[in-house]
Amino acid sequence: MGIQLNHISGLTLALLAAAALAAPAGHSQEAPRTILEAMDDLTSTYSGDHIQNRSIRRQAQRMFGFGFPDRALDWDADATAAAVRDIMLLQNTSDPTIRVPDLANPYTTSLLTLPSSRVPYVGSEFIFEGL
Repeated sequence: MGIQLNHISGLTLALLAAAALAAPAGHSQEAPRTILEAMDDLTSTYSGDHIQNRSIRRQAQRMFGFGFPDRALDWDADATAAAVRDIMLLQNTSDPTIRVPDLANPYTTSLLTLPSSRVPYVGSEFIFEGL
């Protein structure tokens, strides 16, 4: 009761193997990028990082007058400034009040909510005595 593969030719097996090897690999979905990651990428979009700037191709371009580093830095600065402007515009125009999370506060009262007294405890507050 074995499987007989006499009818499948070598060409068919070769085509199946080639199709399996040429099939595109599956990619998982990337996590959404944060604003910080996007801004970090913007700062080196045109000028590149240190490794890119030290490549033979980059050095040859600079030697022969192509790829001006100051212009690339200027383009990066313009892109970063435009992104900051757009982010601030989105944050400030969505609501008339800018809302930020409150910081943790160890105090449960304030000086305005404490009962006032004419005779303060000695050493409990700063008393300014004018001339």
